[in-house]
Formats: sequence, C-alpha cells, structure tokens
Amino acid sequence: MKSELRRLSSYRPRPQEGEEIPISFIDLEKKIAGWSPKLKQTVYADDLKNTQGLKRVREIFLLKVFNWYRNGVSIIELTNDERMHFEDILNEFLLYGGEILYSRKKKGRKYINSFRLNTAGNGNGNVRECLLAEKL
Repeated sequence: MKSELRRLSSYRPRPQEGEEIPISFIDLEKKIAGWSPKLKQTVYADDLKNTQGLKRVREIFLLKVFNWYRNGVSIIELTNDERMHFEDILNEFLLYGGEILYSRKKKGRKYINSFRLNTAGNGNGNVRECLLAEKL
C-alpha cells in the first residue's frame, strides 16, 4: 500500500490501469514538449524556437492539478483528444459537483489518460474533506 501511495502521490503521477487519483483542476496550458538527452527529462517550451537539441518534440497540453494523495500540485501531459475529454468531465463537474478521478487506460501498446466524475457520495473516503483554497 505504501509504495502504491508513493507512486500515486508523485509530481508526475502514473497510475496503473484500474487505479484512480482524486484531483482538482488548477490550470491548463498549451506547451511544446521534448526529451532532453543531456538532462534526461522532458523539457517544456512556449514556442518551437527553444527546441534545439530536443528529441520527440510535440505539442501537448500541460494540466496542473491538485493531487489529493500528494496533498500538493501535480502535472499531467495531455494530447488534444485527452484535453477535450477532460474538458467534458470538467463541465460535468461544474454542473453537478462531485469528485474528478484521474486514471490511465491501456490502448494497444500505449496508455491514455482518462478522467471520470464520481458524483456518488464523498468518493472513496481516502481524501479528507476541505477547501482547495485552503491547500493552495
């Protein structure tokens, strides 16, 4: 259980299929992402001018969320299709309330980000009820 929570509460959470993380929306930005062989990590830029020396350069949407397992901010990289799915879930959340849950589903050889709105009760009970503004 501890290793599962550690993995789910990281800055870049990667839940396995079937695992869900309760999140709250903070911000969504359009960015250019690329892999830096020197730094051995993904680097984000605002335009294509700053992408020299990067591999796998792509356009992504960087979703900044409050991860309730982390009790802090996490980021999730989204494709355009995943962004549209998230915006649909966010609109439902604004209409009906509830809890947004983040997970990933395997599609072929890749994992895709998935979001679900839980409107039944208080969720799974792992998150202490408080205002997001108090946390930020």
